[in-house]
Amino acid sequence: MLFAAYFVLYLLVALFVDALAVPRGRFFGRPVWAILTAALTLTLLYAVWFAASWRPIFSAHAALITFGIVVLISNYKFRNVQEPLNFVDFALIPQILRHPRLYQADFLTHPLFYVGIAVLLGIIALWCGLVEPSILPEGRFWNWAVPGAVVLAAIIGWIARGPLPSWFTMAVHRRMIPADSTRHVRELGLVASLAAGLIGWRQSLNSARSWPSVVSAANARPPQPSPIVIAVQSESFVDLRAAGLHDVDLPGLQNARDHAVVHGRVKVPVQGAWTLRSEFAFLAGHPLGSFGLDALHPYLRLRHPPRTLAHHLREAGFSTVFVHPFDLDFFNRRRALPQLGFDQLLGETDFDGVPRDGYYVPDIALAERVLAMAAAEPRPFFSMIATMENHNPWNKGRLPGIDSPVDQYVHHLRNADRMIARIVAGLEQLGRPAVFAFYGDHVPTMPALADPFPDPRTDFFVMGLRHGAWLRGDQQDCALHEMADMVLAALDRVVRTREENSA
Repeated sequence: MLFAAYFVLYLLVALFVDALAVPRGRFFGRPVWAILTAALTLTLLYAVWFAASWRPIFSAHAALITFGIVVLISNYKFRNVQEPLNFVDFALIPQILRHPRLYQADFLTHPLFYVGIAVLLGIIALWCGLVEPSILPEGRFWNWAVPGAVVLAAIIGWIARGPLPSWFTMAVHRRMIPADSTRHVRELGLVASLAAGLIGWRQSLNSARSWPSVVSAANARPPQPSPIVIAVQSESFVDLRAAGLHDVDLPGLQNARDHAVVHGRVKVPVQGAWTLRSEFAFLAGHPLGSFGLDALHPYLRLRHPPRTLAHHLREAGFSTVFVHPFDLDFFNRRRALPQLGFDQLLGETDFDGVPRDGYYVPDIALAERVLAMAAAEPRPFFSMIATMENHNPWNKGRLPGIDSPVDQYVHHLRNADRMIARIVAGLEQLGRPAVFAFYGDHVPTMPALADPFPDPRTDFFVMGLRHGAWLRGDQQDCALHEMADMVLAALDRVVRTREENSA
């Protein structure tokens, strides 16, 4: 009786806590299946604590605290990046432990955190030893407790990884499309959105596109110089002056716009985080939503890797290099990017000895390295650079003499602008046909600057160099996945004109 009473009370309070997750919808407007899914999931959470303790009061409190922490984290995430927790976020836990600063979780490295954990464990031990006795009958550990724990683990494992009917996963997948965590939590609640997302994720989509034919650069022979394509995904880059937020002069960006084939504002699929979604959308040249729930973390499994811009250029004779001056195991890039068409990866260890600007490798060092690689490569050359210099956190102590988060951001923004100017000048000096594409991966997460950002779009341009002169074009806004075609169109103009002139 005590067990049933505390379990029912726990379930009611937990459903109330679930209703506090943002963005909030009407609890009684949720589908019945969503409420039932939430109840079953919360029951499993209670069962985990009960299987570990066999104490109903402790289990109710522990499960409520656990779920309450999840809701707090989800609400914090939503306030910062306008997206609540989704099921793939739990796959990031090892990354958070390896790189706590990147997730503003420096407390994980502070001794007081572990003191707090020790105190909490002490309280649990006192509660279990002095306050609430176990209801497990004497001598029943091996024939009650152990089998119960095994069955519970099997149930959870089956839900997470075991075989499920395809009609069921397909139905859940359809209900969770488009992969919009904000809509999911508002309509279904946090618990149901997490559970349904995990189940629907079993049903993967094979989304691919055909690429337009491009003149094969592999046919280039001396004295015809081989072309260069450089694409830069710039961390948190946005023109603050154009956004009406800060008067920052960016001469490199302005010069690039003045000499671009196309430039404008680009709609990116994220705000303030999840840079790999932008990276993947650019490379795939396909709307991110067409990849189903894999759009939430495109590199988590890559069951059906799409043909990308890198594949297309590699088949046209280009060497393909991806540069990201950070841990390449982060977001599974080391495993995923070769499947997306890259022959060579450069990570943080390839920049050992390079002085940092703030916490990360400076953008200008990436520009110098890639220009040097292009100069040394006789074949057509394609490199995508995903920068890190302007990644959060913008904390006191990051830059000597600059404590304001906004001033720190502007410092790195100007460095990104210098990177633009350096690549433009470097390509001109190399004297080879070239395409230079640049875009911001997302707006920064910075309440001191804007909360939320009035316009989540960033800035982009595509430049084409032919016979030492930059091709001119027009201003045009676009979605990020459309940039791949713009790159190929610029390359086509550069390569075709070169071949026509040599014919």
